[in-house]
Amino acid sequence: MDLGLTDRVYIVTGASRGLGWAGAEQLAAEGARLVLCSRNTEKLEERARSLGGPDRALAVPGDLSDPGLPERLVASANARYGR
Repeated sequence: MDLGLTDRVYIVTGASRGLGWAGAEQLAAEGARLVLCSRNTEKLEERARSLGGPDRALAVPGDLSDPGLPERLVASANARYGR
């Protein structure tokens, strides 16, 4: 099924495991570009590589309790994917 997600950019938190990872996998399968976020840096980078590396999935480690994280995630998406 083509959901029209090709090259759209999504920020996925909790992306190193569980529902965050499952959602990221499905978005990637539909051709989306991803900014993945999780506290587990090593696992997050491994997950980003498995989805195609920085051309398809960018790892941005962080904790959602950090008030500056949302701005960093959006800035990372803009810097890497231009939107």
